[in-house]
Amino acid sequence: MKLQQLRYFVAVFEQGSFSAAAEKVNATQSGLSMHVGQIEKRYGVVLFSRSSSGVSPTEAGRSFYREAVKVLAAAYRAEDRIRSLSKSVTGHIRVGLMPTFTRAVLTPALLEFAEEYPEVRLSISEAYSGALANDVTEGRLDFAVVPASFDLGEMLVATPMGQDRECLVCAAGREFPTTPDGVRLRDLPPQKFVLPGQGNARRHRIDAYLGQNQIEVLERLQLDTMHGTLGLVGQSDWVSILPGILCLPDLDGTRRRVVPLADPALTVDYLQIEHASRPLSQGAQAFADILQKELTRALGVAPVSRNPDRSALRSIVATA
Repeated sequence: MKLQQLRYFVAVFEQGSFSAAAEKVNATQSGLSMHVGQIEKRYGVVLFSRSSSGVSPTEAGRSFYREAVKVLAAAYRAEDRIRSLSKSVTGHIRVGLMPTFTRAVLTPALLEFAEEYPEVRLSISEAYSGALANDVTEGRLDFAVVPASFDLGEMLVATPMGQDRECLVCAAGREFPTTPDGVRLRDLPPQKFVLPGQGNARRHRIDAYLGQNQIEVLERLQLDTMHGTLGLVGQSDWVSILPGILCLPDLDGTRRRVVPLADPALTVDYLQIEHASRPLSQGAQAFADILQKELTRALGVAPVSRNPDRSALRSIVATA
């Protein structure tokens, strides 16, 4: 069996139709149909159920897909390896990150990568998990970082990167009771919460946490921008629940107060996702390794605000 036949089969499986797959791999629809038909005839199996609306994989097709992507991934790695033996690391890497990462982890990773791999072109896209997963599936991104809170499907593979703590974030100087582990929301009066939209993977976990712990909410505001959320809670009586690494620039306590949720804690796990049939190139893997190092460093910092100097706090509030 030829690699090209495997590529054509995988394209049809992932696109759900011969016409869309043909456009994806720059081939003819009849050519793809012929190659898939040859596999089915040679091995006496039916890989797809055909209909006027497209194709759907049979159980044999799903099983064959899982093996086919392994073969294509091995071929990709071999090709990337032979390129690296003949010249320095080059190419164009496309990475997708959540706003959580772009605020506190991305900059040091970019600086180190640019110094070590000056011939590699790097593009960073910022979006929420659903859009990032779709872009990796469609080949628009080499890899992305997402929270571990939704079904990846058959086309994506994931590597755990670490666990973060969700924190209550509010304006600097606000007083409320805390424990050595953080803040118990049920000990506070009902708050006005700024929360991400329903399309954000973290929103469902936050809503479940509030409900399971019988935390009364005074008012909800849906805001799908991290910087807008930070600006609002820093200058008003609104509060939010945000990942610890996002809040690292606020731990001096001068603009916002950050305290981990406790009893119970609420955590978020980060995943690196890539396409099952397209393993990372040498350059992409190098950036992934640097990003992992910076994330590990950031996760080692306790996400709790220090008590700011009161005179400095008054100055910040006066100029905000």
